[in-house]
Amino acid sequence: MTNQTEVAALSVAPAPARARRRRVAIVAIAVVIAVLVVAGWLAIRGGMAASQLQAAARLEPELSSAVASGDLAALSSVTTQLHDHAARAADLTSDPIWRATEAIPAVGANTAAVRVLATSVRDISAAAEPALAAATRPAESDSAADLSRIRGVAGPLGDLADTVARAEGDVRLLPTDSLIGPLRSATERIRAALTAGSPVLTDAAGAARVLPGMLGADGDRTLLVMVQNSAEVRTGGGITGSFIAVHAEGGRLQVVNHVDSNSFPRLSTPIAALPTDLTSLYGDAPGRFVMNATMTPDFDLSARLATAWWQSLGNSAPDAVVAVDPSVLAALLDVTGPLALSDGTVVDRADVVNDILVLPYLDKTPSEQTALQTDLTDTLFSQLTSAPIDPLRWVKALGTPAAQGRISVWSAHADEQSVLEGGPMGGTLARFRAAGADAVGVYFNDATTGKMDTYLHTRIAPMVTSCRADGAAEVSIAVTLRSDAPANAGSFSASMIGAANPARPGDITTDVTTVVPSGWFFAGVTVDGTAVLSTDVDGGEFPASLARVTLEPGASQTVTFRFLVKGGSEVRPTIVHTPMMNDVAVTATALPSCG
Repeated sequence: MTNQTEVAALSVAPAPARARRRRVAIVAIAVVIAVLVVAGWLAIRGGMAASQLQAAARLEPELSSAVASGDLAALSSVTTQLHDHAARAADLTSDPIWRATEAIPAVGANTAAVRVLATSVRDISAAAEPALAAATRPAESDSAADLSRIRGVAGPLGDLADTVARAEGDVRLLPTDSLIGPLRSATERIRAALTAGSPVLTDAAGAARVLPGMLGADGDRTLLVMVQNSAEVRTGGGITGSFIAVHAEGGRLQVVNHVDSNSFPRLSTPIAALPTDLTSLYGDAPGRFVMNATMTPDFDLSARLATAWWQSLGNSAPDAVVAVDPSVLAALLDVTGPLALSDGTVVDRADVVNDILVLPYLDKTPSEQTALQTDLTDTLFSQLTSAPIDPLRWVKALGTPAAQGRISVWSAHADEQSVLEGGPMGGTLARFRAAGADAVGVYFNDATTGKMDTYLHTRIAPMVTSCRADGAAEVSIAVTLRSDAPANAGSFSASMIGAANPARPGDITTDVTTVVPSGWFFAGVTVDGTAVLSTDVDGGEFPASLARVTLEPGASQTVTFRFLVKGGSEVRPTIVHTPMMNDVAVTATALPSCG
């Protein structure tokens, strides 16, 4: 009996094992089939999505052409096509199965990137359509500026700016190192475009909000335009040589007064109170001479100084102060075309700086220089205020000068100023604050008292060295100045070489100021490797160090400012500098290397 039971048990015991093996096999087959189905589904939908994104990418030349030409109708058409392709790609990559694949190692980063790029392009193009529709709406006014159109575009433009900012944040989080080649390249291109475009759109939306009021939509306004001469450099760009009052009423602009800096008195005491940190660097000169109104990086203070100077001549306080430099005037010639001056001289963009800022100081008397510059600015503003404003043409002309900090705007109206002070046209200090926690300001002020900065060339090279045991870093800002003045520069007129030059005639004397984040400590200044005295001020919002450099014709010198930063190995200095007459070369930050 026992033997029969044992035999029976032996005969049936393997059945559960075989059943388990069959179940495992069935599950394995099901998993394989599911994987194959998902893979096939992913390949099909991925291929369709890729096709749509490639079609969208092929629209790039048309998009660029429409933007470059200012053709809003063409831009609207290509944006609609772009949205159609991106929307289809987004639909193909947004269902639950696609989202689930984003958790798969190696594959997931790529499927997530496709989805994020598709939805970003879809959302941006969708937000662009109402902004373009508002911009192309027929004019309701024959004024120089159609204020109703500008106001109409402000809301949609703000929505577009918000959409681009969100997309920029999403794309920035994509791990490009984990993406396949073509997708990595596309992601990097889109990321760069969004990073560059997001602040521009934000600033444009802000400008659209404040511009109608500043141009007299809600009542008459007076705009005071300060024309800076960067041949004699100041922190904000150049000496304030001319002041032009513009009356704005319902979008109509009219020049009502033009005053040269020589019309203002030279005071023994500042015309308005100056902050201690400013006077510690430059003395009271910013408040005693009207030409020095932009010696401070704080354009709010510059505007208040300009207002006080303007009122000192018996004028009413302006509603807004605008500062521009010769590069802005040159850019505006793209809007007006060449200008014919009263003496028959024809000025175009190619030669305006040379004709107005260089040659007159070599061969004309001071009164003749003033007359020429007054003639140019009056003719230019007359042309600008007599024709309807083409927004895209103006944006195209002024985009680069604005990005370089060559246009600063201040409003006496608090609601407008709150928008302006945070943008690139809020002045040098506003650009410094917007540059981030590691912003470093490098500012130049001429001490030659002439126009020798025509010949001044500059290069800025930041470097971070982290070799200390406590982790502190030494940050150096090397500023190289070079004079390409001719050897006979000393024989130039006093207007060019300066009647009160502290150095020899023909030399260029420049005060260089470096402003750094709070928490950085002064570590000395050298000129060509030799330690020099500097003026160090740490009582204001940001520490600042000033040193003077004197260049003979043809000479070059490098002034290096050194600072200690605790835990500074992660510091990445971002340079914000004075907009100069000649372009400033800024090299990439040299990172720690302590082998």
